[in-house]
Amino acid sequence: MPEPIPSATVKTMLDTYWNASNVAEPTHIDINDGNTGAQLRFDLRNADYIFIAVETPALDEEPIGTWVYGNRRSVVVCEVHTKQSRQRLYDLMAEMRRICHSRMHSETNYQRVQFMGFTEYTDVQLNLWAGRVQIELLNSAILLET
Repeated sequence: MPEPIPSATVKTMLDTYWNASNVAEPTHIDINDGNTGAQLRFDLRNADYIFIAVETPALDEEPIGTWVYGNRRSVVVCEVHTKQSRQRLYDLMAEMRRICHSRMHSETNYQRVQFMGFTEYTDVQLNLWAGRVQIELLNSAILLET
């Protein structure tokens, strides 16, 4: 079985389960997929954007006991950008949190998807609202031997 790519898992989850009746869907871009060269230029007048990337380290493995079993953890960072309003930024974050909570144990490659937190970094003078959402993908007590 191929190793799952954490950023691709989160992008697919957001694309599939985003409820546009809650919040109008932004453009999701996985910056780790290698096909985004032209997409990294974005115009916030046309849409809101969520840039999805894997945090460093991409995979954190912690052995348990005799090193036969262990925990594997990946953190995915989603950079959320909007030009509409600060409320829109928080609405986008809330929809992402809703998806994480509703899909917490439903992903096939991970035992748990967990919303870890939100950090806002807004420049009011530019009328640009941005924030960073951290999502953890975790497999606990799995066999480490391949």
